[in-house]
Amino acid sequence: MSGPRGDLAGHEAGTMPERHRRRRIALPFSVRRHPDEETIQRSVELWATRHGLLADAQAVRRFRRHRITTLMTAGCDTADVDMAALVVEVATLAFILDDQQNNAARTDRVAAYDLLNTRLRAVLHGADVNAEDGPLARALTDILERLGARASADWHARFRRDLTLAFDGHLAENVFRRKSDGPDAEGFPSLRRDASFCFPLFDMFELCQGVPVPSAVHDSRPYQVIREAIADIMCWTNDVHSLHMEQAAGEPVNYVMVLQRAEACSTDQAVDEVCRRIGLRVEDLLSARRELSALLIGLSAPRRVRDAISRCVGGFESWAGRMEEWDRTGTDRFDSSTIGASGLPSYVADLLPGPRN
Repeated sequence: MSGPRGDLAGHEAGTMPERHRRRRIALPFSVRRHPDEETIQRSVELWATRHGLLADAQAVRRFRRHRITTLMTAGCDTADVDMAALVVEVATLAFILDDQQNNAARTDRVAAYDLLNTRLRAVLHGADVNAEDGPLARALTDILERLGARASADWHARFRRDLTLAFDGHLAENVFRRKSDGPDAEGFPSLRRDASFCFPLFDMFELCQGVPVPSAVHDSRPYQVIREAIADIMCWTNDVHSLHMEQAAGEPVNYVMVLQRAEACSTDQAVDEVCRRIGLRVEDLLSARRELSALLIGLSAPRRVRDAISRCVGGFESWAGRMEEWDRTGTDRFDSSTIGASGLPSYVADLLPGPRN
């Protein structure tokens, strides 16, 4: 892939990492914490090691510094330890798969990533793992098996649909990576949102409440606006805080870079515009929350259902608020010091199928 182009290169790019990674983006969300974070973290480490996602003690230490458990349990602070660990495991799978997508782009093995993506789709839809499958396929199989009895058929259909959406999003992003070019500004939000794995993680947070979200609510306009708005807020916030990582690698799928090209503006101006648009999505979210409350009254939803949905949406917001903090100061995933000569962070293990270049 080519390096940063236009005014992304040179002095401005060199001075940007600390300025924009540390930028605080004000979000009006109450952030929660799970009381058993350490127990959950240990459980997830054992799970990831057992399935080969973490190869050795050094990998475990690196994973611990990512602090994914702190991030994810903000959205499920009242879940029991086993259920909260499942949430973190799904997120861990998503983060590591994202790392493999970046690995493929940096090492010119996008075709190998596409093969992995295809194999994960097959596992998602019932294919058995075999001796040739790697850690990601085995880990996904384990997650699906353990989720089996915890949810309804409707929930599982949603979860498979949303995971497929994320796999589709990754393949769509790879089209732009192959061209070393970004999507247009109009199409970017839906591409970024779909590929982010936010939707299957929303499904997991919903499952944590123990009360199914009725289809009439889940498929309603306000509930879908809430999910999409939270996903956009999180994705665009991350694009500001991880901008230096994408610049170092010539990564084109970043909202700041997309808007900078579209509007022929400076990096600082593009960052300001992304933050302005985050504020607009917060307004959309708050409006949709009010509309959802009216819908629940109109549907005569039982009190326990209304309370569960309120907790669920509050969990979405807590997760978004935690991610804003986590991006800036809570993880080493975006530390400039981790970036190697290839643009790939040093913590990324190679889990792609086939020979290495």
